[in-house]
Amino acid sequence: MATLSLADIAVNLEALGVPFPPVPKALSEYLMPLSDYAFGSCLTEIPLYHLEAHLGQLLNQWPSDYVMYGLSGHGFNSRAVHYYLVTDRCALFVQRSMPVLSSSALQPGQLTHLMQQTIELSCHPALDSCEDQLVVVDSDILYGRIGKFQNGQLNWQHEVDSAIEHALAIL
Repeated sequence: MATLSLADIAVNLEALGVPFPPVPKALSEYLMPLSDYAFGSCLTEIPLYHLEAHLGQLLNQWPSDYVMYGLSGHGFNSRAVHYYLVTDRCALFVQRSMPVLSSSALQPGQLTHLMQQTIELSCHPALDSCEDQLVVVDSDILYGRIGKFQNGQLNWQHEVDSAIEHALAIL
């Protein structure tokens, strides 16, 4: 089997209308292929589609900084674009459905804007003064929510649509 490069993954995603995301500079040198349609700054055994399992890892131990991005799913018409960004101050999870059989199409410009907001949120100055880590899930498959991780506990405080945008507004 041939080894995939990030350029190969970018071409694969582009063929599906999925834009290449902004990546924090500190993580860009660690990027590696995770599949034909995904990459990250670290390896994972958990498919990107299983967002709740990625959240569950936070409860065991807050991980080192990482970014993961790509297309993942199960079945023919159940897949999504995922953008996960974790730093020492926050864990941000964006998930957008990409149904094959639906008339609704992924909006690459809107997705790029949302990912850029995720980067902005991850380095927001207000996070430096927080005692807890911020956790944001912005998903059109599950439900959007904002919470705090403190003393090994994840406490959800808001259930909202457009969770990344909402988190930026309340910081």
